[in-house]
Amino acid sequence: MMEPMSAEEVLKRLQETLGEALLSHEIREYTMGVRRKRTYQELWIEIDPKAFRRAVEVMFELDYPHLHFITGEDDGGDSLRMVYSFGLFWAIPWGELSVTMRFNLPKDNLVLPTITDLMPGAETNEREIREMLGVEFEGLKNKRHLFLPDDWPEGKYPWRKDEYGVEDMVKHTHKSVNEIRRGE
Repeated sequence: MMEPMSAEEVLKRLQETLGEALLSHEIREYTMGVRRKRTYQELWIEIDPKAFRRAVEVMFELDYPHLHFITGEDDGGDSLRMVYSFGLFWAIPWGELSVTMRFNLPKDNLVLPTITDLMPGAETNEREIREMLGVEFEGLKNKRHLFLPDDWPEGKYPWRKDEYGVEDMVKHTHKSVNEIRRGE
């Protein structure tokens, strides 16, 4: 059985590969258990968005990662905050290392490469981010909506603060999409 790598070892590999595109990092460690104490590590990295695909490929070189989640956040500024969380060495009891990568994606260029060719299970997360925040994933084959109706207005993203946002959606929950479009 393969030995899991420590957060420091994974960080070193990412630093060697990404260089200056790895902007910052933090290693967090937690102790769990009562009778038999064990430690769990998390590696948090901030990267240049241009290095995103390469950072994911490095994780695949180390182990087949488990995708925890993909999410994005709009704080109302000129970029979206993207967060990807993976688990490495998850098949080794008490060996999992959580790797969370964060980066800002400029709103004037909301394009990322898909990772569905590496990890088919990422499709649902990418489709959700696409319809809720407006991020285009190059290479994503299935672009149908997951949660919004098929006739949802193009260019309107519920999680965006600078668009038709959550407040308006809550205010108009009793109305149909067509009523909202007509301004009723």
